[in-house]
Amino acid sequence: MVVDDTITYRMIMKKVAESVPGIRVTATASNGKLALDKIVSQFLSKDPECPDVVLLDVEMPVMDGLKTLKEINRQFPTVTVVMVSGSSRSNANIIMECLNAGALDFITKPMESNVDQARDALHKDLEPILTLLLKECVEREAKEPDVSQTGVENKTGQVAVPEKVAIRGGPVVKSLSKTRVPGDGFGRLPPPGGQGVSRGILVAGTVATPFRGGGEVASADSPELILVGSSTGGPAALTRLLGRIGSRLPVPMLIVQHMPPVFTASLAAQLARTSGLDVKEAQDGQWVEPGEVVIAQGGRHMTVISEGKKLRIGLNDGPKVNECRPAVDVLFMSASVSFQGRILAVILTGMGRDGANGVDALKRSGHTYCITQDQKTCVVYGMPRSVDEKGLSDLSLPLDEIGPRIAGFFGKGDR
Repeated sequence: MVVDDTITYRMIMKKVAESVPGIRVTATASNGKLALDKIVSQFLSKDPECPDVVLLDVEMPVMDGLKTLKEINRQFPTVTVVMVSGSSRSNANIIMECLNAGALDFITKPMESNVDQARDALHKDLEPILTLLLKECVEREAKEPDVSQTGVENKTGQVAVPEKVAIRGGPVVKSLSKTRVPGDGFGRLPPPGGQGVSRGILVAGTVATPFRGGGEVASADSPELILVGSSTGGPAALTRLLGRIGSRLPVPMLIVQHMPPVFTASLAAQLARTSGLDVKEAQDGQWVEPGEVVIAQGGRHMTVISEGKKLRIGLNDGPKVNECRPAVDVLFMSASVSFQGRILAVILTGMGRDGANGVDALKRSGHTYCITQDQKTCVVYGMPRSVDEKGLSDLSLPLDEIGPRIAGFFGKGDR
């Protein structure tokens, strides 16, 4: 379903969506109330045309996008919502609310006034989201053919977009002891009395024990730099992650979240407010201090440069990597070249494979330990899976366990 108060954009989005093989637009609406009325009617009548995905405008009369999103999530939790927004700063703040309220992702309306140019620009942003959603669905259906277990039905004979996976804490999973290789991530043997890993899934072929931290400052065995990559579902995941760290860390954390310009400033402000940590949007040439959390600017690659014992941020407008700018790989690869200390790499929910090559480069360069978000708590298990499948993840954890695990490296919580 396409929901937008502008008939031109309804037409453009319908054409763009239907240009993706396997996608069919079954309904349109000019505001949120009309959209909800249609969805309610379709579900009550068991209409085979019930939507799997809603493309939802942010600014509309009668009922705006945020209110509509909340109602869709409350009444129809299996319907996936992608927000469509202008690129103003006020819209950026609303988008942050939408992402935290359960929207899968968002795209921005193109600035082009020419219809053909606008359609091409919109297609460039929307087509990858729909294509990757379809890919995730095909793979999920192959593994989980019983729709009663997933809550997803192929109602139209087309491929149904998968149900959103709630970001939640999962059950404790026993370690796969047969896959353990003694070591602590830096080539040192673990201390007597056990590996030090009590929860999570250890990925075959990787070391089992992370840094041996302790105390309120970085010790000789704790990470000296934390790198995080995320995409679809990332803003909500980052909110949960930082909120569960608990207090200021003694080392910097650098984050790449796939976002266009303007939006990352709002994301940084929101994360600072909800976590109480010193979160800021990256500025070219800025020095990074211990305890700071720095988020790459939307639309620009972020690199890190080591100058003596100090770290400096670099921003550039280089070509997209993995169809992304900023790209996780760009940050991670820059750290693999310029930073010689111990690194903790974290890959959270997201579409695609961005981050896998970067983690590989970090592993090859030296002392890196990698944590990936587990499949059950990912909105989209794409980026973590690409790292897991390469055998680069040392530990796969539910989202709510990653923050405490990070804090534990510095004696701030249960490792």
